[in-house]
Amino acid sequence: MGLSAPFKVRFEATQQLIELLQNTTLGTNGAKYKHLDTSTRIFEIDNPLFFSLERNNRSIGNVTFCRRGKFWYVRYFAFSDFFQVGSKKNRSQKGGTSILKKEINNFFQEIFSGNFSEESVQVLYAYIDPRNERSKWMSENFGFQKVGSLATQTYSRISPKSTDRFEKTTNWEALKAFVHSNYSQHRYFFETHASKGSYYVLRDEKGAIIACAKTTKAHWKIERLPGFFGGVLTRIIPAIPFFKKLIHPKEHTFLVPEIVCSLHNNPKLIDALFSAILEAEKCNLLIWWVDQKDPIYLEIKAKISWGILNKLIGVNPVDVVALKNPASHNNLSTAPIFVAAMDMV
Repeated sequence: MGLSAPFKVRFEATQQLIELLQNTTLGTNGAKYKHLDTSTRIFEIDNPLFFSLERNNRSIGNVTFCRRGKFWYVRYFAFSDFFQVGSKKNRSQKGGTSILKKEINNFFQEIFSGNFSEESVQVLYAYIDPRNERSKWMSENFGFQKVGSLATQTYSRISPKSTDRFEKTTNWEALKAFVHSNYSQHRYFFETHASKGSYYVLRDEKGAIIACAKTTKAHWKIERLPGFFGGVLTRIIPAIPFFKKLIHPKEHTFLVPEIVCSLHNNPKLIDALFSAILEAEKCNLLIWWVDQKDPIYLEIKAKISWGILNKLIGVNPVDVVALKNPASHNNLSTAPIFVAAMDMV
């Protein structure tokens, strides 16, 4: 089928692409924020493919995919204000947005035709804020359907505490069976990121691992917090000493956990683990994106005191949307979804 001249496929990020992503504000009607780690994070994502719209030596649009065998994750979907993607104005216009839509749709079909992978791609999936017009534009215009919902669960402590059972380790092999027993049947499970780096564990008296998690540190510029009072809170929080430990809108630092496991989905173990992680990382906030149907979350969500920030902004949903290969006869799974921390930051 081929690409029109302004569209390029690359396997390495360009400086022009990084600048586009750094200048992109995520969110529209709920939380609004910018990622401050883009210049380094983009080189850490797994097996990327960059589909970009380029003009006058500038990237003015991009869709970034993480190629994960049969399941490709849509990591970035960013376009300059020139297109006003998802705005009311463009919904009533043809012009550039119609061309853009056609080219992206054609590229999705090329992916499903096997032009960019040896293995047949069955599903493209993404996480979107249901209140974000740009994300909804992508979902509605290309046939993505909602297949799940994540909870954005905050866990905050002003003075987090550790425990003698707590330990940091780099031994993935010691954790692998424990993690797989909890997550290997989840949709889109992969261990590329989970198997790298350091892990936090709790051990029992005999030294056996009874809880574990891995965390990724993130830095955002927050323009607006989620929730009805999000805009007001963003302005007043920096002036309140108690809250300043939790939220720094201009350069907000927090931890994102993944592969969260505990013996028998014990809430006391997860509480102790999360608190110890915050103390070890000298941080005051975790944001955990987890499938609302995940067994561990169903078991512990009402049994943990999540902290003051949870009381202020609540638990905000993230939609999981998927586009199935038209040639596939398999129905989309209904199993809980595995969420990698790197995919959210």
